[in-house]
Amino acid sequence: MSYTVERVDAGKALRDIEKYRYALLYMISEIVFCRVEDIGEQEWEECLEARFFDAEKELHIYEEDGGQCAVKVVGELDEDCLIKKYELADRYCDLGKALCVCEHLRYDEDGQVSVALTRLAGIE
Repeated sequence: MSYTVERVDAGKALRDIEKYRYALLYMISEIVFCRVEDIGEQEWEECLEARFFDAEKELHIYEEDGGQCAVKVVGELDEDCLIKKYELADRYCDLGKALCVCEHLRYDEDGQVSVALTRLAGIE
């Protein structure tokens, strides 16, 4: 397996977002997609879901049972990882042309492959 998944405290995790390069925030009133250094002040109570990411790791914060939960994924881009690229809308052209998504693969005893985990992995 070329990745690890760790549940972390959402409040503590938000204090460490500068360790990531990009942010994708789904707020009640808007979607924020930018570099972490450009995020500014946010009302985290209005955040429905957040993803902070770079090529090696992703922090995913989401709502569950009325509270915020967080999962940190650290993974290698190796032969067990399929990279898919999605063209970005013109309004995000200052970030790049495509969002890179890593699908970490797993194999069963018969050699069949499936996607074990999907994470954001960067922008080109």
